[in-house]
This record gives sequence, structure tokens and C-alpha cells, in this order.
Amino acid sequence: MRFLRAAGREVLGLFVSDWVQSGVIIVILAAAWFAVAKFGAPALVLLVLLLATQLVWFARAEATRSRRQSPS
Repeated sequence: MRFLRAAGREVLGLFVSDWVQSGVIIVILAAAWFAVAKFGAPALVLLVLLLATQLVWFARAEATRSRRQSPS
């Protein structure tokens, strides 16, 4: 029974994390769309930096979450 609970928690965690990350990416892309329209090509640098930052942020959060759940 514990195995099923743990497996369910993992699957749910993957979906919730993916949805949150997808939402953040959509917000960044929408903001970048308006920034490029207003400021031009230099705003693309900001877009790349924001996307890279969110990727690192979510990867670190996932690593921390897995480390807490893994038995030592």
C-alpha cells in the first residue's frame, strides 16, 4: 500500500510541476512578446535569460524535492 501511495505522489508531483513550469513559460513568452514589440530585438536577450533562469530554478527545485523524498 505504501508503494502505491508513493507512486501516486510521484506521478501527481510530475504533473503539477509540469503545469506550473508550463504556466511560467507562457507568462515569460507573453511578456517577451510585448517587450519585443516595444523595445525590439534587444528584448530577446532578456527572454533568453528569463527562460534559462526558470529552467535552472525548476531543475533545482526538483532536485531538492527528490533529495528530501529519497531514503538515505
